[in-house]
Amino acid sequence: MATLNPSMSPLFNEKRDDVFRSGVRILSSEPSWRWGFRSLGVVFLALVSGIGIISHFGHGRIHYGFRHPDSGSRAPSQYPEGWTEWSDITPSEKLVWQPCFAIYGNDFKCARLTVPMDYHRPLNESADNPKVHIALVLKPGINRTEDPASYSESPLLLNPGGPGGSGANFALITGQMLQTAVGKDRDIIGFDPRGVGATTPKADCFASPADPFGLDGRNVAYMNRLGWVTAGHEVGIVNSSNVALSKLDTRSRALSKLCKRIDDAEGNNSIFRYSNTPNVARDMLSIVDAWDQWRSGSSTKPAKSMRKSEASDELSADNRIGPRESTQGKLVYWGFSYGTLLGATFASMFPDRVGRLILDGVVDADHYVDRVMADAILDTDAIWEKFFTYCADGGPRCPLFQLGDTSESIKKRFTDIMTWLEKEPAIIIPKQANVPILVTASDFRMIIFSALYAPVAAFPAVALLLKALVDGQLSNHVASPAPTLLCHNLTLPQWPDDAQKVIGCSDKRYKLNDDLESLQKRFEEMASYSSFADVWMGVGFNLGCNGWNIEPKDPPMRWDDHPIHKPEPIETSFPVLFLSNHLDPVTPLHAALKMTRKFSGASIIEQKAEGHCTVSCISLCTIGHIRAYLDKGVVPPAPKYDSEDEGEWTTCECYERPWKSLNDLATVPDSNGGTRIEGNNDILNGETAEEMEIMTAYRGVRNRFVEFMASQQHFEYQNPLKAAYLQNSLFQGNGQHTCGNKV
Repeated sequence: MATLNPSMSPLFNEKRDDVFRSGVRILSSEPSWRWGFRSLGVVFLALVSGIGIISHFGHGRIHYGFRHPDSGSRAPSQYPEGWTEWSDITPSEKLVWQPCFAIYGNDFKCARLTVPMDYHRPLNESADNPKVHIALVLKPGINRTEDPASYSESPLLLNPGGPGGSGANFALITGQMLQTAVGKDRDIIGFDPRGVGATTPKADCFASPADPFGLDGRNVAYMNRLGWVTAGHEVGIVNSSNVALSKLDTRSRALSKLCKRIDDAEGNNSIFRYSNTPNVARDMLSIVDAWDQWRSGSSTKPAKSMRKSEASDELSADNRIGPRESTQGKLVYWGFSYGTLLGATFASMFPDRVGRLILDGVVDADHYVDRVMADAILDTDAIWEKFFTYCADGGPRCPLFQLGDTSESIKKRFTDIMTWLEKEPAIIIPKQANVPILVTASDFRMIIFSALYAPVAAFPAVALLLKALVDGQLSNHVASPAPTLLCHNLTLPQWPDDAQKVIGCSDKRYKLNDDLESLQKRFEEMASYSSFADVWMGVGFNLGCNGWNIEPKDPPMRWDDHPIHKPEPIETSFPVLFLSNHLDPVTPLHAALKMTRKFSGASIIEQKAEGHCTVSCISLCTIGHIRAYLDKGVVPPAPKYDSEDEGEWTTCECYERPWKSLNDLATVPDSNGGTRIEGNNDILNGETAEEMEIMTAYRGVRNRFVEFMASQQHFEYQNPLKAAYLQNSLFQGNGQHTCGNKV
């Protein structure tokens, strides 16, 4: 990488001091596997209440499930206070907001917006044309009233990635913290794309009717899905055995066949045929138009934006786009991961409707539509290598560390552990279940791959797991994957579905239909980029698309690397802002630079950190650029390229590191009725109270984002290290058991 052009944040001064430097440690001549006892309290608390990768995988402290009695005798009082069932919200072709989900906060509003399933068959042509009801969650900004005119001219629309991620749920768990970070006067909307989450119809290949014993259809589908995924655990990842690839391919084709049966039953009105990304982009435009219609229906004239139009005084004239133009009738959007592909698709389809577009953790659109995304993992090994350096630098705070360790000795110890585990899986008896569990090398590879998405938050958890394995204490972090708790109806904020597979395979411009020999060659090519090809090859939009035979009704997007498909840069009504970490495990900086060149006037910020999306590391510099872009229309200078990956563009430092991050700090009440930060607060030294509040809120967003991203992977592979969330006490409600009680 050529020397980059660092840039000050337009809202905050960037810190200059180094956060952590460690001395050189002496390599021990004969590393021992006998650790003395050390307190792991801080790491463990971060584990169970922060990132949630292990014992509360994907859930943390959020209310993720509880029992309710069968539908024939359901009483509202038996839900947790403040709960909302989406089925109780009436869909409408106009936005009709109602209070909802007070369990997450007091001012959330929900709506279900009805749009055409097939935009070639609009709703005004026939009442019989198929419909999609989009689930939306609104977190209003401050000083909102019942008058729609009091709301902003353009809300910030979110997509957390996937494909298949629930934006509605993401808004519920991050909305308040995200507002603190980007501006408390900003209205935020999360939505579930078609086929996903609470949006109906749902892309669920396991869709089932109710059973005769009182379980409703979605619980029956949940049990069937758990059984299917659990049965595949012993296969492992792609190269875990000489037959793993063949078995995984067969399982993928079996699931595709199940999806095809549901699709055939629905025929021309099947959501499976209309769930591709261009249709989701059309839905976003429908949301923008519906918002305008809702605000214009006010009895008073909609208020103009109160934001200042002047650019920041700290910026030179070259950094300014000029006075802030109105975003009314245009999309204001922040997309993460796959959400960048969705945002880029919107910008290519509706370039004159771009208000603000932030694309964070950028997918290479050309390769996304190809058969597999081989080079998406070209940075992955480099991130994992840093684990050993950070552990050595962390010293005794890293559970895997021994006195005198260097990064090389820690890496050798890890290699020995994995070699041992590959030869002999660990036999674990969970503390809360009388059933043996086998923990394999594949399980750990999956956990490690997930941790690469946010090393600052997740590497300490990985070290703790490895230490627990060697100490024979892994039973503290494993729960039975058997669905023994599902003898009663549950309610979950997001029921699992097959949207990732359905959307990803529908978006393919070039279909994957390989025999085993060809698949092996593709895997070997992917492995030339990263040793984690064994994990990446198996995801839903790679191997999961082999043999997919449900044809989308609309043609795939015109993205690919073919020379004849090289249009001129797309002119958008406002420049697109791309964000990327220096090292990203699945969306490398190379892809972000490439996508930036596809849009005229677009700019990019490179955050000097590791992880997936810039939210994985907290930088006031990056946050400042985001706020300036959203609030004032300030766009960083366009990049200057010397070659595809060399040149000058805006960069931001991030000073967090594993075992030296905001996760190591605690906010506690003080004697004056306020709060104070406890812990080693070098990272916050010199920051104002406002900046500390923003960074603390962004820490919460980061930790929730890690949970969220990890939870999307759970049903792809039933990992016993991730299954303990089923033991969450929130499942132990007072609901009526239904097993054996025929109704």
